[in-house]
Amino acid sequence: MRYHTTPVHLSAKRLGEQIEKFRLSRNMRQEDVASDTGLSRSTINRLESGEGGTIDTLIRVLRSLGVDDRLETLVPDARVSPLDPRPASKSRKRARPANREAENEPWSWGDDQ
Repeated sequence: MRYHTTPVHLSAKRLGEQIEKFRLSRNMRQEDVASDTGLSRSTINRLESGEGGTIDTLIRVLRSLGVDDRLETLVPDARVSPLDPRPASKSRKRARPANREAENEPWSWGDDQ
């Protein structure tokens, strides 16, 4: 399990601040973004203050700001590696829990029997 050092509310606040700064750099008011997106000004305000929002809201706001093309960079491409022996047509459908027993065993070449 990966441990995160930044609490979610701080990450949301930082992202909201970045959105607000970018909006202001484009000389747009919250009302302008609200009109473009079909959202209320208070929804835009909540997003920018880090008080919450939905993925739908985030996408609409980023589209209004003209940076929705950057959404694809948020999560790395999860295509199968060319070194993976599975055929490319078979993509993963489920995650499998890690084998905890194997992690505790010392590694060996397997020929020490």
